[in-house]
Amino acid sequence: MTEKRVFFLKITLPFLLLLVSFCPLYSIQLLDITVKGTAVETEITVNFDSPVNYTEFTMENKLIFDLLKTESGLEGNKFVGINRGGVNSITLIPFYTANLLRLTIELIGTETYTAFTDGNKLFISFANPEGKPFEPWSASEQEITPSNLGYEETYEVPGLISLDLENADIQTILRAMAHYGGKNIVAGDEVKGTITMKLTNITWKQAFDVIVKTSGYSYREEENIIRVALGITFDKERESSELAQPVVYRVYKLSFADPREVKVNVDKLTSKKGKVEVDGRTNSLIVTDIESRHQDIKDLLDILDAPNPQVDIEIRVVDIDYDYGRDLGISWSLSNLRSKRHNVTAAGTLLTPAPSYFDITIGTVRNFAKINALLNFSEREGKTKTIANPRITALNNREAEILGGRKFPVNVLDEAGNLVTRYFEVGTKLRVTPHINSKDEITMDIHAELSSVDPTTLIITSTEAKTRQLVNDGETVVLGGFIREEEQRSEAGIPILRSIPILGYFFKRTGRSTSKREVLIFLTPHIIKYY
Repeated sequence: MTEKRVFFLKITLPFLLLLVSFCPLYSIQLLDITVKGTAVETEITVNFDSPVNYTEFTMENKLIFDLLKTESGLEGNKFVGINRGGVNSITLIPFYTANLLRLTIELIGTETYTAFTDGNKLFISFANPEGKPFEPWSASEQEITPSNLGYEETYEVPGLISLDLENADIQTILRAMAHYGGKNIVAGDEVKGTITMKLTNITWKQAFDVIVKTSGYSYREEENIIRVALGITFDKERESSELAQPVVYRVYKLSFADPREVKVNVDKLTSKKGKVEVDGRTNSLIVTDIESRHQDIKDLLDILDAPNPQVDIEIRVVDIDYDYGRDLGISWSLSNLRSKRHNVTAAGTLLTPAPSYFDITIGTVRNFAKINALLNFSEREGKTKTIANPRITALNNREAEILGGRKFPVNVLDEAGNLVTRYFEVGTKLRVTPHINSKDEITMDIHAELSSVDPTTLIITSTEAKTRQLVNDGETVVLGGFIREEEQRSEAGIPILRSIPILGYFFKRTGRSTSKREVLIFLTPHIIKYY
């Protein structure tokens, strides 16, 4: 008899020591909720078995109170159809990880309210929006139906637990976890070994997850049973099950996406029996796979086959007097990118070396219409000249290219010594890739190239700049710093006599002036919205 008792204690003592630490932290119980009032005011009273602390906030037409260290003593936790005094419904949701009970009161509309505690009660009052008297309502008097238990299935094992294990047998620990959590846990034959760990104040779910994964195993929940085994065991079971299932043929017609691009992601969801083919004529994917994989593929295509936003980009390339360009009111946010004298960190880079006075500048304009009017006016005065004014529509995250210039032929010899004609492009070349974020802001990757050719030597002078700029919808990005100096010569004197060789020098005067010109590139993106 004594030996049996010693054996019993050896078996049960680890369980008792383990379960002693599984102590819920709740100390306050919610007893009842009542709604009463008059045609003028509605009052909600929440009764507890001891004083309670809480935090509160509002969300749309809901008053939300987080009752700290509290659990519900009511049989129901979801009360709908109250419909009196401006109150539509009341719900109670436990948050075990935070050790609190959330009381949510849904109202007809957002109301100004007052809330305070007095003893073991929480009082909440606000003006009655219905303006008529109503019958009192009490949660404890409501008939319990399945609809009142709306959150019962989401309950986890209550309370926080602590574990202090040293070389504990994994099978024993899993049995103790199953006993405390009220779960059905089945461990495979391969689940063996010991575990050492110390956990403090975590949920049952977290503790179970850490124990299983730290031991090198996986688990799967099947209805009300949790199976623990090696991950490869579950993989083999899944593959065997899928190979035994019949395949189903389905055609997924895409409205917006390119099936060749989508196929790469769909292939990752297919089973070993699965096959995906593209039909470009109907813009469709033909998928052969088991039924369960078809549902995953459909869910993915519902997300990927969405209209891609478009951006309309208005561009104006202007040749302008340098000093006049500084008076346009442009907010220059970035300059001197290649200057070693400045410590500048920004998303702008100069790709091609340029004259020593060259500095890339990047600015923004919030009201381009005003500057556009100034440019049109100054163009009539000869201060500016529009080189190009194209407009292009680009898909989100897709590059658009614009060339404003000309192509000229050059005869060259190929590798075999044959005379061939090659064409070179000169002018203004832009490559723009827009990226739209959730705030309707546009990040533009801009690659600008300005080039010209000397007709006598056929030498091409090219300047390139690359930048990334974030702007709002309709805001204008300005690229500057494409500067050059032009030398102008003038001659005046007595007609006829100034044209006489040698002697004409005494009857005329010549002048020379240098002007500084700059090319500004204005880019204004507009998001094309579909309503």
